[in-house]
This record gives sequence, structure tokens and C-alpha cells, in this order.
Amino acid sequence: MQFGSSMRTTRNTSGASFVDSACWMICAALILTIVCPSADAQTAVKRPLSIKQAIQLALNENPLRRAASLSVSERRQEKDVARSALLPQATLIAAQGVKSFNMQNIIGGPNPTRIGPFQSIDVGPATSITLFNLPLLRRYQASREDVRTAVSQESATREQITAIVVARYFIALRATANREAAAARVQLAQRLYDQAAHLQKTGVGTEIDVLRAQVELQNEKQRLIDADAQHNSAIYALGQVLDLPVGQEPELTDVMEFYNLRAFSARDLIAEALQDRPEIRALDSAERAANLRTKAARDQRLPTLQISGAVDYQARKPDDGLGAYGYSIGLKVPLWTSGRIKAQEEEAKLEELKIAEQRREVESVVEQQVKTALDQLNAARQAVRVAELGLNLAHQEVERAQRRFEAGVGTNVEVTTAQDALARADDNRIEALYRFNQDRADLARSVGHVEDVYGK
Repeated sequence: MQFGSSMRTTRNTSGASFVDSACWMICAALILTIVCPSADAQTAVKRPLSIKQAIQLALNENPLRRAASLSVSERRQEKDVARSALLPQATLIAAQGVKSFNMQNIIGGPNPTRIGPFQSIDVGPATSITLFNLPLLRRYQASREDVRTAVSQESATREQITAIVVARYFIALRATANREAAAARVQLAQRLYDQAAHLQKTGVGTEIDVLRAQVELQNEKQRLIDADAQHNSAIYALGQVLDLPVGQEPELTDVMEFYNLRAFSARDLIAEALQDRPEIRALDSAERAANLRTKAARDQRLPTLQISGAVDYQARKPDDGLGAYGYSIGLKVPLWTSGRIKAQEEEAKLEELKIAEQRREVESVVEQQVKTALDQLNAARQAVRVAELGLNLAHQEVERAQRRFEAGVGTNVEVTTAQDALARADDNRIEALYRFNQDRADLARSVGHVEDVYGK
């Protein structure tokens, strides 16, 4: 203010007054922009969402889940193509041509004799059926396993998306709890400040008591501002994960809770995870498919048997002909393939070895995840109980310090100390509840049931 006043006194021209007025208008506009929320923030639509609804929304909209679903459809089409090679094939043949023949090949004789050319018309259906072709059957069986692999991979993608949404939801719940706790502490600090001011007026309290209470009040207000900013950031992050439309913000309808869980056995959970994790199921199917492709490559050395036939109308002119038919049974025995079958068999075996290595790595990771999640969950249970007790004690400390200060047998140093202890106890309880809920979700994810627990 003094700087602005000196500027006005040293500039007496009308232009300077206009510049000063413009500066003050710009400053006022900037202050209003910072202090007052924007129109978009004021008109943002709140969309109430439980954790289950958030998961379903994310699974419907997430592009990774859609890509995994398309992969399943693609594998199913490939399976149908592989199956069609084993089923009867029918075609319609229509041909017109000109042919000449050597009579010696038909009726014999000492000399070759050409007859024709003749114009011929052939029209009719033809069909073929594979009676025995083991490699084709193996490939069809492998394609069915590919479908199971794709389905398990889609389940793994759904588990991953669900775990991300659950984590973001719990972070937003923690931020909400921190903001509510900070608001409650501001109210408490305001009451204690009012109490200190009242006691000073009545002659019981001192000015330093009022100053301490005022400092504590300002500290709590600052914590509330920080907690509100963190809450907004967590809400925005959750909305981004859910891909909500512009102008919508998620409104959380669930709360963090502590609930009793059954006792878990690490050995049982590891066995369950190795059976139920979609990543493991995908490897199981991929391993079976690779084994079938190895057999398909090896079985190419076996004979194949096929029957085919045709019924057609044969004529030299369209209106002058008669029906004819033909059929054949073919047996095909490979004798020499120049190493092709051996190379394909070795290639399929290498794929089997590759999948086996992936299985060992994934199983090791799954076992480590289950053990870690279980240990952290057990620790979080104890932490919640300790934090609950600490919060109750902190509330008692604040109440007793407040009564002692009001009775004049103590200063508000005890009160501010108790307020600080209450703030730490609040933070400890919120963090313990957050860790408990998140560790429970991590354990469900490690076993492969996070969508079953939170999304169904």
C-alpha cells in the first residue's frame, strides 16, 4: 500500500493515474481468480460411485480390457478356421473347355491317333472329407488352448485394472479422511482459542495463552488447506483412471473400515494362487498348446487319408448331356521332406521350453507377492488396533488438558501439546486404516481374486 501511494504522489499526470487504476484492476482480477473457484469447478457434476461401481465403469471403458477382449475373439476365429479343416468341404464346379485325346491311350492300337477337339461343359457339386489327419486334429486342439490362454490373459488384464482402481479409490478415501480429520481439528482449535480468549477476559488466562491457541489454530487451518488440496488431487486422479466425461467428478460413497478377517495360511494361499491366478492359467493353456503343436509337427510323418467325390452334368452342349459322377480315396504317406518336419518339431519344443521358463519365473513372483501381502496385512491389523488406542488416548489427553486449563491449574501449553498429539494420532489411525484396506486388496490381487472381492 505504501509503495502504491508513493507512486501516486510522484506521478501527477492523468496518464499515471490511468496506469495506477489499471494496475489495481489487474491485481483485483488476479486475486479473484486465485481466491474464487472457476466456473468449471463450481459447476462440476458429482457422480456418486462405490468401489464396485468404479471398478465396473473402469472395466467397461478401459482400452486395455477392450483389446484383450478383441484378442479372445481373434483366437476363437482362428479356432474355427482350424476346425474347418477337419470338416467336410463342398464346392460348386462349373467349367467349359475344349479337349483332344489320343485314341491309343483309350482303346489301344499300334499308332497314336488324335481325336477331337471336343467342347465340354461340366457343372456340379464336389465334396471332400478328411478321414484321418492327425496333425490337423492336433492343431485344432492347440487352437482351443489358445482361446483359453486369451481368456486367462483377459482375466489378468481385468485383475490389473481392478487393482489400479481399488488403489486409487483407497488413496482418495485416505485423502477424504485426512480432510475430515483436519476440519475437525480446526473446529477443536477454534473452541480452544475461544476458551483462551474468554479466560483472558475473565482474568484467569494470560495473553501468551491466547497467542499459543491462535498459533495452533492457524497451524490447523494450514493443515486443512493442504489436506483439501491433496483430496482434490486424489479425486482428479481417480476420475482420470475411470475416464469420466469432462465436467464430472467421482463422489466416494464407501469408507475405509476395519473388519475381522479369517486367519490365512501362507501355504494354502500360495497353493490357491498357483491354481487361480489368471497368469498361471494362461501359462497352463499355452504350455498345453505348445505340447500339441510339438505332437502335430511330429505326426506329420503319419499317413493321411481323404475321400473326395463329385457329381456333375457333362455335355458338349448345354441341352445335350447326362449326369456323371466320380469318387476317390487318397492315402498320402510322406517319405522325404528335406528336414522340414524335424525343424518344425524342434521349433515347437523350443516354445515349450520358453513357456516352462516363464512359468518358473511367474510362480516365483506369485509366491513372493503372496508372502509379502500376507505379512503386510498381519502388520496392518496390529497397527490399526494400536492406532485406535492411541487416538482414544489422545482425545482423553485433550479433554483433560482443556479442563485443567479452564480450572486454572495449568497453562495451555498442555493443551497445544495434546493437540499436536491428537493430530499425530489422527494421522496414524488414517494411515493404518488405509494400509489395512490396501494390504487386503494386495492379498486378493496376489491370489487372483481382487475382482471377485471388490468388483462383484
